[in-house]
Amino acid sequence: MFPRLIFTAALSLLAWVHGAASADAVLRFVDSEGAHSQMLVKAPYARMDIVNGGSGSTGYMLFYTGDRSLYVVDDGSGTYMPLNEDVIDAQKRALDQMIDDMRSQIRELPPEARAEMEHQFGIGVEAGPVEVSTRPTGREQDQQGLRCEEKEILVAGQVQHVACVADAETLGLSAVDFETINALMERLFDLSKRALDAGGPIATAMGSNVIPRLDGVPLSVRDVRDGVTTRLVGISTDPISPELFRIPASYREREPF
Repeated sequence: MFPRLIFTAALSLLAWVHGAASADAVLRFVDSEGAHSQMLVKAPYARMDIVNGGSGSTGYMLFYTGDRSLYVVDDGSGTYMPLNEDVIDAQKRALDQMIDDMRSQIRELPPEARAEMEHQFGIGVEAGPVEVSTRPTGREQDQQGLRCEEKEILVAGQVQHVACVADAETLGLSAVDFETINALMERLFDLSKRALDAGGPIATAMGSNVIPRLDGVPLSVRDVRDGVTTRLVGISTDPISPELFRIPASYREREPF
């Protein structure tokens, strides 16, 4: 449900290095598989592409810092839906019901195939708090002429991602710009952590795509499982139309399922 969304949001903090006085910015990203995405910021609003694999943008997310509201907008179907705790819980119930309906079929499979299906759908993954933390590696890098410090992101004690983080204050970030992005980061973390803690298939679907506050500006984030690295590749600080931060009036709200 969060195809590298959290990493893109984290990387967006870097944009303010060159445009701290501006309230508007368009940030462009690319990962090592060639998938492009962008994020638009007009404090107190943010808009972020949703990219699925290498197929390109299928829609976007809208965020407002005032009430921490987050919406998923699908241009293809002309629909939108809120993304909040109720939606996460509804998705968990729906996935749990789907697995319950499949249990009899899964039990009839050969042992090896059954074990694979149980792993794939998170059967037996118990609910409970999952620890998510960061750990400095002690190494530094020079990226785009900027020094950054490596930090490992651990989920349940296992390193899942490595971010290279620069100090936000030394980069001259304005408070309003930083807080808009930071608020989005925290909102995405809260929701993804809720899914991870829920256990079962929704936790398996979430995997380790959870990134906590890094107390700095990530210049890049690398997934240690598949080696995919997402980097900021461009920025524009031209004014952005407020219309881009509104859901079109013709779009209809849809149910999570």
